[in-house]
Amino acid sequence: MISNSALPFAMPSSDVFFASPKKVFAHYFRSFGLSIDNQPATTDYYNMQFLSIGGENGKHAAYGGYLRQRSLPVTPSILATWKQFNMETEVQMAIARGITGFCFDILSLTDGFLQTMLSAVEAADPRFTIIPMLDMRSLGAITVAQAATYLESIASSPALKRLPDGRLVLAAYNAPLQPPSWWLSLIETLNAQGINVAFVPVLPGAPADAGALNAISYGTGGWGTATPAPSAALTAAGAHLAGLKYMSPVIPQQFRPKNQIFWEASNSVTFRNAWMAAINTGADWVQCVTWNDFSESGQVCPYTDATLNGAIGTAFYDLTAYYAAWFITGIQPAITQDVLYWIHRLETASSAHLQPDGFTAVGGPEEDSIELLAFLTAPGALQITINGVTHTQAAPTGITSFKVPLSAGIPVFTLQRNGSNVFSGRSVQIHGPEGLPSGVLDMTYWGGSITKAGATAYGL
Repeated sequence: MISNSALPFAMPSSDVFFASPKKVFAHYFRSFGLSIDNQPATTDYYNMQFLSIGGENGKHAAYGGYLRQRSLPVTPSILATWKQFNMETEVQMAIARGITGFCFDILSLTDGFLQTMLSAVEAADPRFTIIPMLDMRSLGAITVAQAATYLESIASSPALKRLPDGRLVLAAYNAPLQPPSWWLSLIETLNAQGINVAFVPVLPGAPADAGALNAISYGTGGWGTATPAPSAALTAAGAHLAGLKYMSPVIPQQFRPKNQIFWEASNSVTFRNAWMAAINTGADWVQCVTWNDFSESGQVCPYTDATLNGAIGTAFYDLTAYYAAWFITGIQPAITQDVLYWIHRLETASSAHLQPDGFTAVGGPEEDSIELLAFLTAPGALQITINGVTHTQAAPTGITSFKVPLSAGIPVFTLQRNGSNVFSGRSVQIHGPEGLPSGVLDMTYWGGSITKAGATAYGL
């Protein structure tokens, strides 16, 4: 089960998060729920098809399989409503880390996934809210009438995000794929049906405002870029100057096997920079990009691989709690427990260029490093030991990022005080320039936590 044992601070009550006008949303991608087929995890669709080189009749073989990560395993359910039950679990998992709602990516007007999520929210926690987000990359050919009919069919759900004045929040990813006249027509059509909407276009990258859509928008958001400098440069100022609310993107990383491309996120740096930009520039909302899109590797939900190890994909999930609390309350949380988070790849970035078909890096330079992100209650010495070599860095009270060059072996992470070990733990095997034994490229940043109680592993 999900616990707070790996958090370095006292997590506020969920009431604090829901009562605040600031909100933290996570982008929900319906293709990658906790289970796809309600089968045992060792032989389910994730392991046998999405994570396998030959899965789905070999259509992903050229890039080593569709995914490199997957959800935590769940026990198959005897309930006919197992999809809703799993979504209820995801809602509870999100709330446990300060997330107050999902921006639900609508890829189809007929698949019924959003309706299931709305029912799940009502059952799990009615304080949690859903922003319907039309994905115009997938829905670009739909008509105003089709979009309006769909939105009218869900508009009565109490699980949808509404403003204090009663307006329904409607978002759209890549909204400029339709002209402003199209969106104005949709808004007017909905208004005529008594459904008053607050439109929030979410645009690729991080534009200052919504451009030609400003006049019909309540707010705007960016999708962000998974590299350190653009994440640090995010600001709400442009949107606020245009009279709009701003939903700031927070993205931990991007590795897309299907496109044979990855962005250099510099371990946790991109993620932390984006959170601090939202906190420091007065963003109104945050959108974590994403909750669970394993095909782009940007998820903040806890993740694992075919081994089903519950301790290798928890770092970004747990860090979300700390920064969400900081964003929501406006006060940096006091550190009450020493926690060491490790974040690193399983092979060098240069491995990308040794694969038969080649992978392209964006936002370089490519970085090969092991990061120890320490949250300390008092000063101490941080150590990373690999292949018999120990690297040491003094660390003050608070947050310290300590990096050393990535090399083959299993890193051991240690916190010392007054010359004695407080605690230590290890991560997982790192492979050299030759890459993984499977021959499959994996540019994912994996991460976990170590406390005095040991490594934290999550299960559902």
